[in-house]
Amino acid sequence: HPIPDFEERHFPNFVLPANKWGAGHRGIDLVVEKDQELTSPFEGEVHFVGKVVNRQILTLKSKSGLLASFEPFCSELTKGESVKINQPIGKQCEGDSSYEIHCEDCLHFSVRSEYGYLNPLLFVSGILPSVIVS
Repeated sequence: HPIPDFEERHFPNFVLPANKWGAGHRGIDLVVEKDQELTSPFEGEVHFVGKVVNRQILTLKSKSGLLASFEPFCSELTKGESVKINQPIGKQCEGDSSYEIHCEDCLHFSVRSEYGYLNPLLFVSGILPSVIVS
């Protein structure tokens, strides 16, 4: 988990849009404390670190090719740097004045594959497959 007490400190608010450009919430929100260090949810490497429009973003790439992004997020890591599971990777930071936060004391966490966005809870939580019962 990227934060301690993950199960009690996230909003499971993933909403897959109906189409590629549709409205939705392509991740979940993690409730974090000021200056709290987050850790890598998996082993991999830094795929991207830098500013996109009005906020800093960190994207990690897993060995299987999944991309996990955190925003607004500041990190001292550099592109291509290896990360180990549970390694400190950075912390929430403020976006520019034009950045609109959608929840207090939280940051956005998303996971995507070559096919699109996936629910991050499938990778860092106790979600189990659906079971049909009679």
